[in-house]
Amino acid sequence: MAVASVTGALTAAILLLVDYRSFVSVNSPGVLVTFIAVGWAFVAAGVAAWRTRPHDHTGRLTVIAGLLWLVWAFNFSSNSIAFTVGGVLVVTYSVAIIQVLLGYPLGRLRTRWERWFVAGCYVYSIGSAMTELAFGDPGPVGFEHEHPVNLLLIRDDPGLLKSLQMVFAPIDLAIAFVVLAVLITRWRNGTPAYRAAFAPLWLATLVGTAMSATVFLVKQRSQDSTMEWVTSVNFAAIALVPLAIVVGLWRYRGARAASQVMVEVGAAPLGEGFTTALRRALRDPSLVLWSWSPELAEFVDADGVVHELPGDGEDRAATVLENDSEPVGALVYDQSLRDQPQLIAAVRSATVVTLDNQRLQTELEAQLEEVRRSRGRIVSSGDEQRRRLERDLHDGAQQRLVAAAILLRRAQRSMNEQQLRDLLSQGAAELDLAVTELRELARGVYPPVLKERGLGAALDSLAERTPLPLEIRDELTVRPGEAVELAAYYIAAEAVANATKHSSASLVEISLRMVDGALRVTVSDDGCGGAGFTPGGGLSGLQDRAAALAGTLTLDSPVAGGTVLTVDLPTVDLPTVGIHA
Repeated sequence: MAVASVTGALTAAILLLVDYRSFVSVNSPGVLVTFIAVGWAFVAAGVAAWRTRPHDHTGRLTVIAGLLWLVWAFNFSSNSIAFTVGGVLVVTYSVAIIQVLLGYPLGRLRTRWERWFVAGCYVYSIGSAMTELAFGDPGPVGFEHEHPVNLLLIRDDPGLLKSLQMVFAPIDLAIAFVVLAVLITRWRNGTPAYRAAFAPLWLATLVGTAMSATVFLVKQRSQDSTMEWVTSVNFAAIALVPLAIVVGLWRYRGARAASQVMVEVGAAPLGEGFTTALRRALRDPSLVLWSWSPELAEFVDADGVVHELPGDGEDRAATVLENDSEPVGALVYDQSLRDQPQLIAAVRSATVVTLDNQRLQTELEAQLEEVRRSRGRIVSSGDEQRRRLERDLHDGAQQRLVAAAILLRRAQRSMNEQQLRDLLSQGAAELDLAVTELRELARGVYPPVLKERGLGAALDSLAERTPLPLEIRDELTVRPGEAVELAAYYIAAEAVANATKHSSASLVEISLRMVDGALRVTVSDDGCGGAGFTPGGGLSGLQDRAAALAGTLTLDSPVAGGTVLTVDLPTVDLPTVGIHA
């Protein structure tokens, strides 16, 4: 609203203060109307760009260029103040257009020398205009009514003025060549995304430059009767610049729907093919996808090289990809794409979904691999337990039974009554020892007290046979089930055995309670700590046993801080089959 008010006030001032016949050199207001329309076109295009990208400068600069274009008309005013202001700012609109061209599409100059160059152009445009006003009186030149008073005039010296203009002409030409060289270099080095956005403005600039040159040549040779239409065509060509700005900024918006981009990107497999799909979706072959490394807290490329996100003043832009407010990656692309937020948002959404699916797939594959390894460890553990049972039977009860059989055969052959009694006594003793050892083995396979009286009683029995003080806190009110009880017993027994052998503990505590439908067994000691999971180790075997029942096992064992082993075993929808050691 404020921009429209300023532009309207400036237009009204032109209509009141400018002698349009001096403006066009013929008796027709058509050229003045075309001139004013060009200024309004700049302002309208700037407002549209400003609303589209409020954080960028292109819109504001285009509005300023339009206002400065209108101020140029005051060169044909008979009002002294208006004439002087118009004379000072006579070509500053062209510098504003140069700034738009060099900063397009974001309106930000990319390098320090560009900022110095544009600032120098502003100083030069105003300084050269003031110098010409100081030594040139416009009174005799073209004004048909009251001559304006040049407020900056020092003395009217046409010779000096012409000399100054001869000095300024090559400077003007050099500025034009510098701008043209920069634009050509950018076009050659630019990405397709930059070229697509800049092409309309580039074409409009070439057409406007060609028309300005044509007008200059026509002025040198033609009569006033031909100037009206030539000047109007020139103004119309210049009006292509603001139109091109809007077209360039909006070029992609109607070209592709966000849903189409998401389908195209989302259908691509993660990898080089996925990056290719991203580049095709954004029409930017320079696009790269970096991943976030939690270990380094940095973004890394596919080769693991660390990169920093580009800053605001660089020719690259970045969009951080987040999942649950945590970074997962970053898209780095040509800065011209920043003016297409809807397209970037669509690609970002599709990329986040794809990365999240890849993360879930990776986690699932890792879990499946762990299940396969766990099954292998369980099978190996079962084989080892069977070999140990076989060894214990062979070295223990079996030897007792063999010895008893030998004694009985000797007694069978003995003819001495006393020797017979002794042999029978020894055989009976061996049989008693064999029975005892078999009972111990049976207790290790499935303690009878566990089946008859439950987990708490079985752990009390374990405490009686443990050399360390062992305290049991049983808060269970119902039995959790045969499979869960057996797994909990073996895990607790193994933890107690580890504490006895390795921790130098003076006390071991076991607590039993139900937490959210799961049996929680906590085994803690006051030993030296430092325990951990190792492949094929006892604690890894306990973890596998818990995982076999969809349970979890956690370990907290700081050095010199004791050990706390916590296992949660779900008690719902589990089979009631025994799990043998």
